[in-house]
Amino acid sequence: MDRPTALDLAFLDLETPQAPLHVGWTLRFGGRAPSIAALRRHLDARLGAVPRFRRRLAHGTWVDDVRFDVAHHAFGVTAPAPGGAEQLREVAGVLLSRPLPLNRPLWRMYLVDGLDGGFAIVGQAHHALVDGVAAIEVAQLLFGPEAAYGRDGRAWAPEAAPAAGAALWATAETRARAAAGAVRDAAGALWGTEPGVPRPDSAARATEVLRTAARAVDALTHRQPPTSLERSATARRLVAYAGVPLDAVRAAGARREATVNDVLLAATSIALRAALRRRGDARETVRALVPVNVRGEAGGEAVGNRISFLAVELPVGEPAPDRVLTLVHARTVAGKAGGDAGALEALGRAADALPGPGRRAVARAALRAVPFTLVVSNVPGPPATLALLGRPLRAIHPMVPLLHGHALTVGAVSYDGRLHVGLAADAEVVPDVVDLARDLEAAFDALRLAPPEAVVDVAEPPWRARARARRGQRAANR
Repeated sequence: MDRPTALDLAFLDLETPQAPLHVGWTLRFGGRAPSIAALRRHLDARLGAVPRFRRRLAHGTWVDDVRFDVAHHAFGVTAPAPGGAEQLREVAGVLLSRPLPLNRPLWRMYLVDGLDGGFAIVGQAHHALVDGVAAIEVAQLLFGPEAAYGRDGRAWAPEAAPAAGAALWATAETRARAAAGAVRDAAGALWGTEPGVPRPDSAARATEVLRTAARAVDALTHRQPPTSLERSATARRLVAYAGVPLDAVRAAGARREATVNDVLLAATSIALRAALRRRGDARETVRALVPVNVRGEAGGEAVGNRISFLAVELPVGEPAPDRVLTLVHARTVAGKAGGDAGALEALGRAADALPGPGRRAVARAALRAVPFTLVVSNVPGPPATLALLGRPLRAIHPMVPLLHGHALTVGAVSYDGRLHVGLAADAEVVPDVVDLARDLEAAFDALRLAPPEAVVDVAEPPWRARARARRGQRAANR
């Protein structure tokens, strides 16, 4: 059976009327738009490579939708005149505000014509179905060369859904395996490869495992005063786009040995500084929640969620761009070295052992317990240029969904020599999201042009130093 994980289901558990949790994207293509009939035929021919795009959730399992029709998922719309970038942004915001019906496969695409210099596809898929990395893999299957998806020429026929009893039995087996896996993870810290023979350093390893998990939870649950961006007012979304040459981003990070992700976070910090000051909300730091891919080099399923999270303090009170980048780089390095994302991913796997009510309670309690201002996500894009029916894909602007109580996200995809950024905002809380996108592009320029400082203090944030001191004191008192 094709079963969602606890993390997949958490995105359904956490959905609210003000916060539909679908991933979105705006794809810009060159050339004349194909007909909606041609797009539907193209999609239908390739969906065999992503079976979940023909499945819906029933009894906690992905089952084939016996009434599946691609016409229920692919639609055509025309942008209002004059068909420029502003009109596309407005159309995308309206389309990406619409929640997905849960009684069908959890995705939808709109072919947007009437644009100057090409056309667009605005799409959405529920976060229960894909994370950012999975969305890029799906894009390669749907819009890449034919060899990428291995069409076999056979017509699709839905398989019968499993009986309710079989689904319940499969659920019990999944929980048992998850519980056994959690026990194995814990036992790995205590025992060697030979059964019953403890490791010489078993106590120290067990202590370190617990400390790593505690540090990760502490990093996420430390509270700061909420910003003006931390609330939900409406499900109506505004989107904005930004872009910068990828070589310029790499050059900005090179002198500090910083990654593309570090530069994105630093630019976001600089742009947020301006946005918060416009609101009279100046402060020293805000927390960004950064999704981390945990698939590993071996890859993973083309759909589903294999992510953890890293909490990064953005120094929005710092005016010097180079210092911002240095601080951000130091903090991401510290978070990765501390194993925060890995520890949280292990906790997420353990949640698969919980029954539905327990899983939902944990997911909602975690959202209440984890304070952050925004999500910043960066995903490597397709390595080769993609096309749709011979029309080249020019740009990919992602939309990261807003969790309840939050009004802004930033997503980025590297593709075709550029870093393409998409901002999504609660329309009532952040009506100036276009200004924020312009601030972001200016921040990239500032980081590229800023002279490096000779000496920069990269001390850890005060709250982290206090938490570390408390843990040391507790250890000393044992």
